[in-house]
Amino acid sequence: MKLKELLAVVFVLLPPAAMAEDVIRIGLFNKDAAIIAAEQGGFLKAENIRVEIDRVTDSPTLLRNLISGRYDLIINNADNVIAWAEGQGEDPKPNDFVIFLGGSQGLRQKLVVLSSVNDFSDLKGKVLAVDAPTTGFAIVMIYILKKHGLELNRNYTLKSFGNTAKRAEAMSRGEAWGGMMNLPDDEIEKRGFKVLARSEDYVTHYARGLGATRREWANANEELLVRFIRSLVRATDWVVDPKNRGEVIKLLVPENRNSKARAQAMYEESLSARFGFTSRSRIDMEGIRMVLKLREAAGLMKPPLPKPEKYVDERFYKKALATLDR
Repeated sequence: MKLKELLAVVFVLLPPAAMAEDVIRIGLFNKDAAIIAAEQGGFLKAENIRVEIDRVTDSPTLLRNLISGRYDLIINNADNVIAWAEGQGEDPKPNDFVIFLGGSQGLRQKLVVLSSVNDFSDLKGKVLAVDAPTTGFAIVMIYILKKHGLELNRNYTLKSFGNTAKRAEAMSRGEAWGGMMNLPDDEIEKRGFKVLARSEDYVTHYARGLGATRREWANANEELLVRFIRSLVRATDWVVDPKNRGEVIKLLVPENRNSKARAQAMYEESLSARFGFTSRSRIDMEGIRMVLKLREAAGLMKPPLPKPEKYVDERFYKKALATLDR
């Protein structure tokens, strides 16, 4: 079914309560194909929702804005949500966050280092760049380095710089010797860096691109949240349908520096069985379980580990799924 035909059906199926437009303020690092399709393809509009999206360059800003109420919800990795829920982020106070929507599975990040680094032992005594030292992909890097006999603060130290672009800039300035990044291989080569390790060789599951919010906000705005989830599930279903390949890539081009090649790569990863979207935006409980194990390996959590359900409330997702065809 073409996008316009699908949206026409959705509009007819909308419940009367959804007729008044509502605004949802969202914080994120980068838009994935689902949120782009939901926004640009009309799936949010079909639920009479308008989103105000704010992109950030570091996770502390993202989580602080969620805590303060500047954002209604965020799209981010499970690790940041768990860390700040437990008071292990830059804010030592625990926060009552809830994951309400799934995103992508698996992790494709690279441990990028300076060209002079030939082995893990060359990182001894060096500074490595991170977004934040106790959250996100820093935990994956700590895990990988531990597998190679390097211990944090004994063999190397971490320094916060921000997102991938800022970490790469720090390396170019000589302020860091490496960091976990999602830079394309051609960009890594252009900067004179090299890849020392790839996350997928060490981490089999990883829950990322999840929808999360304050539990208080979710409970107070249940009907709105259910409508938002419906729009994202419909958008995800549309993106992963092979019949829509051309239309999806067309939507992704402007978000990829107007590069069709980058848009195609983004599309292919969205459909990847290992790294792409979960089916119908389900919450990847195994990916959350892996995040907890990574945090334990990094010395940030102690056994017995909490169950993934501590950070998840599927009530909203289940209600959205049950009302998709209303």
